[in-house]
Amino acid sequence: MRVLVEAISAEFGGIRTYVENLLRVWHQVHPEDDLLVVVPAGSTLPTYDHTRHEVHVPHPEVLGRPIIQTLTVARLAKRFNADVVLATLPATSLVRTGIPTAVVVYDLRHELRPDHFTRRRRLLRAVSYSRGYAIADRIISISQRSLDDLHRLHPRTRRTPASVVPLGADHVLDWPGSVGGGQAIAFAHQVNKNPDRIVDAWADGRRRGLGLPDLTILGTGGDRGRLAARVAAAGLTGQVTLAPFLPDEDFQQVMRAASMIVFPSDFEGFGLPVIEGMLLGAPVVIGPEPACLEVAGGFASVLDEWTPAGLADAVVRARDFDAAHLERARAHAEEFTWRRCAEHTRSILAGIAPAADRR
Repeated sequence: MRVLVEAISAEFGGIRTYVENLLRVWHQVHPEDDLLVVVPAGSTLPTYDHTRHEVHVPHPEVLGRPIIQTLTVARLAKRFNADVVLATLPATSLVRTGIPTAVVVYDLRHELRPDHFTRRRRLLRAVSYSRGYAIADRIISISQRSLDDLHRLHPRTRRTPASVVPLGADHVLDWPGSVGGGQAIAFAHQVNKNPDRIVDAWADGRRRGLGLPDLTILGTGGDRGRLAARVAAAGLTGQVTLAPFLPDEDFQQVMRAASMIVFPSDFEGFGLPVIEGMLLGAPVVIGPEPACLEVAGGFASVLDEWTPAGLADAVVRARDFDAAHLERARAHAEEFTWRRCAEHTRSILAGIAPAADRR
């Protein structure tokens, strides 16, 4: 099968993790397939032994990207004699390519949490995502939560065949460092991760003498000064550490050593740290958020309420998980493999690419 993988937007975050691991495992399990991976010029995304094609994205990127996607995807797919196009984000070519196309849906946060985005970015996503949904012959969603949101907010997409293909987590088994023995880990790189509530929960635990574990909050970035003042005001200096965005290897070592994953996000498309933590044997804390509940499978400690006290109590419950519970959680997380993701994705693409069977 010949697949054009449109990965022009797969530079950062969860989409990069998805595309990188999908390509890596696809090469291992189906070396007979030909994949042409389209990335922006200078991209650091590894494409392994798949054919790589770099395109120049004009500035400003938010406007240049949809233009270059529209101009190049159909042309490259025809030149490559592709059987199918895999658009790794709904923001892809604005017109039909003439070749069967599957688009991957991560989340609809720009619609359900509009305050998390600038007006311009919301508008661009609204236009480009809607076109992606319209040209898709098949929709691949990373969670049932995201697919339910898509069908509710865009009822016409119910006419397009869709499948839920969960992400994998077994990449963590190759991360450097020792498992366990480190601090609890939380995140602050996006507003939905609720770093303020996390700091306030540790302050609440301190007042009530709950003995919460030492904590490192990753990805504080430009918000670090404000959070540092909050930590100091709560008397948590020394117990709560604020870390910037870390290089990949440093991040992986910190995650692998985590004694607990504290993830009270109020919006996720999947919630990858949930199963990453479980697979590494760490207790995991989540909020009552649909995607996190979906992937956790009942093995996380869930907030009873969206309050600092509710989070502090959930941390205490997670701290008391016994070895048997953590082993059951790890076994659950073992089901989320990139091989399973790649095989399911390939099966879907083969189903809309009849020429592949003839070849």
